[in-house]
Amino acid sequence: MFLMRKYLLVGVVVVSVTVVLFFITQKNETDYQAKQTNPYVEKFEREGKTTSNDVISLAWNQCGGQLWTVKMSITPIDSYTVIITQYACTKGGEYINGQFYEDGKPSKPYPGLEGYSYSGQIIDSNDNIVVDFIGGGDELSVVDTPEGFPLLTILSSFYGASNTSHTYLLYSTSPVLKKVAEITQPLNEYQVNKTKGSERIVDGFYVDSNGDFLIDRLTTEGTELGRCNACQEWGLETLKLVDGNMVSMGIRDPDFANYKRRK
Repeated sequence: MFLMRKYLLVGVVVVSVTVVLFFITQKNETDYQAKQTNPYVEKFEREGKTTSNDVISLAWNQCGGQLWTVKMSITPIDSYTVIITQYACTKGGEYINGQFYEDGKPSKPYPGLEGYSYSGQIIDSNDNIVVDFIGGGDELSVVDTPEGFPLLTILSSFYGASNTSHTYLLYSTSPVLKKVAEITQPLNEYQVNKTKGSERIVDGFYVDSNGDFLIDRLTTEGTELGRCNACQEWGLETLKLVDGNMVSMGIRDPDFANYKRRK
């Protein structure tokens, strides 16, 4: 496991911004619903063209109010530092030291419409930005991996009305920072615990009896493209870390009623 020290800072610090979800007051519920998504940001993210300036500009336009930095997490790893920033947008009210105020009194945003936007950067020991934009919708965090796992792992998650999506972003940090892989659809606790867990919690990496690092994920490789998420067929793929790269160990049927990790 990486030796990590985490600090939480509060202030209005703007780094790169991703798609903004709103904190909102009750009287602005209608405006919120009309501005909930931004197709331009989504398009830029899909094309990999998003820069800090692009996203900040679009975020302000999307917000239609005040954009706030709620919290910043700083995680030093080897000679690099991961900076993850959490944002909120309000139309009325304000954030002071991470607390939401309305009419000068501590308050809470309108129930049910709470949401955060996250973004991240990676900087080197000379404060040079080496990764300018790490997109994160509803969650973005540095992952605690099993002891001895050699890669920096960042989790980016999106929570939809009918679908939850997770992606692991893997980086090597020695001798220089290098992106190794993106692992989409890693299994979550709901899938591996016979529907007893949360779809928002990733099961993550594990170690087999040989001491190898493995992770299980869903994949559409070898299946026909479905017309909707519910009708999409999936395979269950196990990936193994081999010489700093993630290598497939094969694809099997996702029989979650009898799911077990590889041993």
